Amino acid sequence: MMFRNVTSMFAIAAACACAMPAQAQAQAQAAAQDMADEEDTIIVTGTRRTDRSVLESAAPIDVFTAGDLESQSSGDMNNILRSLIPSYNVGRFVGILSDGSGFVRPPTLRGLPPDQILVLVNGKRRHRSAMVQLNGGPLASGAQGPDVSQIPSIAIERIEVLRDGASAQYGSDAIAGVINYSLRKASEGVDVRTRYGQYYEGDGKDYQAAMNVGLPLGPDGFMNVSGEFLDSGYTSRGGQRIGALAVSQSRPDVEVTDPIQKIGNPKSRSYRLFVNSGIALSDSSELYMFGNYGWSKQQVEFNWRQPVDATGPDQNGTGTALYPRSSVFNDIYLDQLPDGSWDTDGATYNFADLYPNGFKPQFQGKITDISLVGGYKGELDSGVTYDVSASYGQSHVEYSMDNSLNASLGPDSPTSFYMGSLEQRETNFNADLAYPWEIGLASPVTIAIGAEHRTEAYQIGIGDNPSYVAGPYTVQPLSGGGFATQAPGVSGFPGYSPSFAVDRSRRSYAGYIDVETDIVEGLTLGLAGRYEHFSDFGSTTNGKISARYAVSPMLAVRGTASTGFRAPTPGQLFTTAGITGFFGPNPVELLTLPADNPASIAFGSKPLVPEKSTNLSAGFVLTPGGGFNLTVDYYNIKVRDRMGIASFILIENDEQRQILRQAGLTNWATVGLVRYFANGFKTRTQGVDLTASHRTSTGIGRFETTLALNYNATKVLSRDPAVVDEMREGNIEDSLPKWQATLTENWSLGRFSLTARGYFYDSFTNWAQPEDGGPLNVGSEFVADLEARYRVTDSVTLAVGAENLFDNYPDKDIRAPGQPNSNWYVPTQATVSGNRYVDSSPFGYNGGFWYVRLNASF
Repeated sequence: MMFRNVTSMFAIAAACACAMPAQAQAQAQAAAQDMADEEDTIIVTGTRRTDRSVLESAAPIDVFTAGDLESQSSGDMNNILRSLIPSYNVGRFVGILSDGSGFVRPPTLRGLPPDQILVLVNGKRRHRSAMVQLNGGPLASGAQGPDVSQIPSIAIERIEVLRDGASAQYGSDAIAGVINYSLRKASEGVDVRTRYGQYYEGDGKDYQAAMNVGLPLGPDGFMNVSGEFLDSGYTSRGGQRIGALAVSQSRPDVEVTDPIQKIGNPKSRSYRLFVNSGIALSDSSELYMFGNYGWSKQQVEFNWRQPVDATGPDQNGTGTALYPRSSVFNDIYLDQLPDGSWDTDGATYNFADLYPNGFKPQFQGKITDISLVGGYKGELDSGVTYDVSASYGQSHVEYSMDNSLNASLGPDSPTSFYMGSLEQRETNFNADLAYPWEIGLASPVTIAIGAEHRTEAYQIGIGDNPSYVAGPYTVQPLSGGGFATQAPGVSGFPGYSPSFAVDRSRRSYAGYIDVETDIVEGLTLGLAGRYEHFSDFGSTTNGKISARYAVSPMLAVRGTASTGFRAPTPGQLFTTAGITGFFGPNPVELLTLPADNPASIAFGSKPLVPEKSTNLSAGFVLTPGGGFNLTVDYYNIKVRDRMGIASFILIENDEQRQILRQAGLTNWATVGLVRYFANGFKTRTQGVDLTASHRTSTGIGRFETTLALNYNATKVLSRDPAVVDEMREGNIEDSLPKWQATLTENWSLGRFSLTARGYFYDSFTNWAQPEDGGPLNVGSEFVADLEARYRVTDSVTLAVGAENLFDNYPDKDIRAPGQPNSNWYVPTQATVSGNRYVDSSPFGYNGGFWYVRLNASF
C-alpha cells in the first residue's frame, strides 16, 4: 500500500514538474483570453441577475462544462461529481444491512446528507428518490434525497455547484448547497459515445452507449434528445466466510464456493432518456418543456445461510471451533396436537431439503424515474423578466427477492417473492419575476419576487402475501415444553405488509424576495428572504445577506450569512420497514418505525420537527492575470434538530413484545431490534474550500491546471443518547477524511490530448462497538486517474484510460487483532461475514479500472 502511494505521488509530481517549464513559456495573449473566458462565464445559480459571472459571485460556485464531464471514466453521475468536487462523497453500501442503499447511493456534500443538498435541473427543483436511506451510513441515515444517477452525463451542457446555504432563495433542503444541471439545447448535430471497461481483477465489466441528437423545432426552436444505456457486472472483493470454510473442511457432502458470496458492486442495467425543448413565440418570449424517463434494475447478494453445523479453524487459526448452522435450518414441527401444541416426536420439515448447500437471497430493485417540466418565460418591454412553470416528478422503486424463503410458512414457502414498492410524487407550480430597477447606483437594483406551490406524496405498496405473512409455524408451543419460532416474511428483507402500507401527502406554499445590486463600483450587496408554510409543520421564514467587495482589480473579498431549514419528508414521516440482520450465524429481524407509531412513542420517540441551520461563509478571490485565479472560502454551518434514525432498541422481554403487538405489528413475536425516526442532535460543520486554476498555451501544447482542496470537520454539539449513541457520534465526526484534494492537468496538442488527475484522501476513523473490535483508523491514500485521447478525424475521438491507475485499496477492516473482541478471522483474512474493507472508503474498494471509449460527433 505504501509503495503504491509513493509511486503514484512521484508519478504525478513528475508530470507536473515536466509541465512547469512549458508553463513558464506561456503566451500572454492566449493566457489572457483563457482568463477572460472564465471571468465571462455567466452563472444562473445563486443569483437572479443576468450579468453575474463565476468570479464575481458573492458566494463560492463551481462550473463544470460538458468537456469536464466527458473526460470522466465513469458514466454514473455520483462518481462524476465525486471526482470533480473534493467535499462530495459517495460510498458503496452492500451486505446485510444495505437494503435499497445499494441501489440509490446516498452522497454527502461538506459532510451533510443528501436531503440537505438541493438539486435543480434547468433551474427547476428535482424530485426526491422514493428511497429513504435506512442504512446509508452514519451521515445519511434516514435521509431522502434526489437520485442524481438518473441524469445521463451526455444530456448536460454544464453543472453549477453553489457551495453555500440557499434556503432563503430556493426553499427547503438547500443547507449544504445547490447543484444545478443545465441541459443541452443544440438544435442540430449528433453526438455518440461508447465505452467498455472492467476492473483490473477481471470483473465488473462495464458497457455504456449514449447518444445526443439536436433537432430543430420550427424556425426558432429546438428539441435536444439524450439517451443512455449502462450495463455493469458484479464485483467481488470479499473473502470467504469462516462458516463456509468450516463447512468445506468438515462437511464434504455440502458444496460451497470460495468465496461463498459476492461483496462489491451490484449487477445493474439502466436505460435513461432526457429531452429538452424550447420554441420562441416572439423575440422576447419562449415556451419550454423538458423531462426524463429512466429505468434501472440492480441485484445484490445477501448473506449466505449456513445449512449445517461445521467444525473449522478458530478465529486466530491456532485451534478449532464449532460454527453452528443458521436458525432457518432448525426443524419445523408439522403435527399439531389437540391441545394446540406441536408434537416434537412427530413429522418435521427442514429447509435443508430445499437448500442442501445453504442459500444466498438475491435482492433485486427496479427503479422507474420520470419527470416533466413545462413553462413560459420572457421579457416585457418594461424590462421585467418572467418565468411561469409547472412540473411533475415521480420515483418508483420495486423490490423482489429470489432464492429465499419465508420460514414461518414451512414446506409451503415459495422461493421468489415480490416485496412491494415505494413511490415519491411531487408537483410544483412556480412564478418568478425580476426587474432591473435603475436608481443611479453602479448597477441596476435587481428585484426578484416569486411564489411556489408544492405537493409531495409518498406511497408504500404492499408485497405479495408470502413476502410478509406470519405463517402457521411462526410461534410453536412444543409438546415437551418451550417454544419454537420461525421468522415471518422473506428471509433477508420482509415484504411490506398492509400495516406498513401508506399513501400520504402534504402541501406547501412559499413566497420570496431577492434583491441584489452594486452599491458603488466594486461593492455588491444582496438580500433575500423567503416565507414558507407547510400543511404539516406550519410556517418558517429564512433570510440571507451576501456581499462582495473588489479591493483591487486583482483581489476581491466576499461573504454570506443565511438561515435555512429542511422539513421532514413524507417518506421520513411514514416509512415502516424491516430487514434481516445477522448476529453470528442467526438471522435477526430489524424493524424501523415512524416517529408517531404507538410502539415508537412507547419506546420514547417524539414528533418530528424541521431541521434549522445557520450558514456563514467568508473568503477572497484572487485574479492576478496570466491565466491564473485563486479562491479561498471559509464556511461554518450549524444544524439544529438534525434528523436521522435512533439507535436500535434490543427487544428482550414480554413487556416490549406486548408493546409491538398492541401497535399491530405482525412480527411482534420474532423481531429482535427496533428503532424509529427522530430529531436528536445538533452539529457544527466548518471548513475551507480552496480552488486554483491556471491556463496557458505554449509551443508544446495547451495546459489547464486546476486544484480543488477541501478541509471539512463536523462536531456534534449536543445529542440525545437514545438517538445518537457514542459510536454514531464518532462516525458523524470522523467517518470522512477531513482533508481532500483533487489536482487535474489537461494537456492538448493537435490531435492528442491527455487528462491526469490525482486525489488525496486524508485518514479517517470508522467506529464500531467495543464488542465488534472498536474504532478502525483507515490511512490516507493518493489515487490517480489517467486518460489519453487521439482525434482520429475531425468528428471521431478514441480514448483509453484508467481510474485508480495504481490499483490502490483502503486499509483492511482489521480491528483489535489478536484480542478477544477482534472482528478479524485470520484463516479467511476477512470478517465473519467475509468483508475485508469498510464501505465508507471515499474511493471505494474495487481497485483499478481500465476502459476504452469512442466518441463521434456529426
